[in-house]
Amino acid sequence: MAKASGRPINAPAGEPDSGGVPWLGLAVIGLLVLILATLVGYLIFGIGREGDGPRSGGTEGAGPSPGVEVVQSGRVLGLPLNATRNTTRVPGDDPVDISLATLLASYPAVGPGSAPPAVTLASADQWQAAVVAASLSAEPISAPLMLAPSGKLSSEGSELLDTLAPVGSPQTGEKQVFTIGEVAPPSGYDARKVPGDDPAKIAVDLAELKARLTEGPPDAFVVTSAEDAAYAAPAATWAARSGDVILFTDRNSVPEATAAFLRKKENRSVPIFVLGPTDAVSAEVVKRLGKLAGSVERVPGSGPVEAALELVRFSSGSFGWNLNDPGHGYTLIRSDRPMDGVAATPLSTGGTWPALLMTDDASELPDDVLEYLLDVQPGYTTDPTRALYNHVWIIGTESTIDLDQQAEVDRAAELTLVETTG
Repeated sequence: MAKASGRPINAPAGEPDSGGVPWLGLAVIGLLVLILATLVGYLIFGIGREGDGPRSGGTEGAGPSPGVEVVQSGRVLGLPLNATRNTTRVPGDDPVDISLATLLASYPAVGPGSAPPAVTLASADQWQAAVVAASLSAEPISAPLMLAPSGKLSSEGSELLDTLAPVGSPQTGEKQVFTIGEVAPPSGYDARKVPGDDPAKIAVDLAELKARLTEGPPDAFVVTSAEDAAYAAPAATWAARSGDVILFTDRNSVPEATAAFLRKKENRSVPIFVLGPTDAVSAEVVKRLGKLAGSVERVPGSGPVEAALELVRFSSGSFGWNLNDPGHGYTLIRSDRPMDGVAATPLSTGGTWPALLMTDDASELPDDVLEYLLDVQPGYTTDPTRALYNHVWIIGTESTIDLDQQAEVDRAAELTLVETTG
C-alpha cells in the first residue's frame, strides 16, 4: 500500500512534513499571492481615478462605484449610471440610445413569455411617425417602440430585436414587427408596413390598422401638432399607456386626411382631446374639429413644460393620467429634446406606468413641476413599508439633466413622515 504524502493530521503546527512542501515555502507562496492580488486590485480600482477621468459610463463624483465598469461600446443599454432611492437615470446621447435602453429595461428577461409579441420600428429622423407609432405599444397589441437611426436599425438594435425574438400573436395579426413611416423592415421577420412621409396620412393609416387589429375605434382620439414635437411627445407617452390613437393637425388648418378619417360614421362618436395651447393648435382648428366629432376638449398649457404637466393632471372620463395623488411613476425629459420622451415610451407600458414631465433647464426643475411633485409627495404616519411610493425616470445624460436636478427630484419624490395631531 503506497504511503500517503503530507503532514499527519495530529502533527504539531509548523512542523515540516518530510513528504510535502516546507511551511516556509508555503509562506513564500502566500506572500507572492498577496502581492499579485494587490497589483490586480490596483489595476482594477486605481486606474482612472487620477489623471484619466471617470471610468467608462461613470462621472466624476457619481455613478458606479470604483472598479465597477459599465460596458457601453458606444451604446448604453438599460444600465442605470446614477440611481437614487426614488429616481433612475437612463443615460443616452440620442433618442436611439434611449429607445434601446428603455426597451431593454422594460423587457429585461429572455425566454418564453418574457418578450413582447411584436416590436414597432420608426425612424429617429421622422418624429411624427414615431409619435403615432407609440399607440401600438399598449395592450392588446403590445408592440413597444424601437427607434432606428436614419431609417434602418443599428447593429445594436438588430441584436436587441434578435434577443427579444418576437413571435407575433393573434392581437398583432401574427406580425412580429410593425414599421411606421420611412424605415426599413428587418430581414427575417414578418412585418406589417405603414409607409409614407406625410404625417397626417401616416397617422390615419396607423389608426385604420389599429381599428382592424382591435376590431373597433379607440376610446379617444388625441389630436396634436404636426409641426412641434414638444407638444406631441406627451401624446406619445399617453398613447403607449392607453392605446388611444394620435392624429395630427397643423396650427391653423385640419389636414384633409385627418378630416376625412373623422367624418367616417364609426369615428363620429369618439371624443377628441386636443393637446397644447393656441400657439400649437388654433381656436379655429378646435372649432373645425368640433364639427367632425361628438365632443372636443382642449388640454391647455402655455408652453411644452406646462402642457405636459396639464396632461398629467387632466381627467375627463377615461381620458387623462389623473395623477393627483401619491403612488405613481414619471419620466422626466428636457423640453428641447422631445424625442427623448418618445424614445422612452416603452417604460409607460408597465411597471409604474410613468407619465411624462418636462424640465426646461439642465440644473433646475421648473417651479410648477416642483410644486406638483410636492403636491403628490407620498407620506406615512406609522409604517413606511405600507406606504405608497413615487418613482421618476431621469431620461438623458448629465449634460441634459444634471445631478443637482436629479437630487432635487429625488427629494420631492421621497416618502415623508406625516405628523398627526391629537
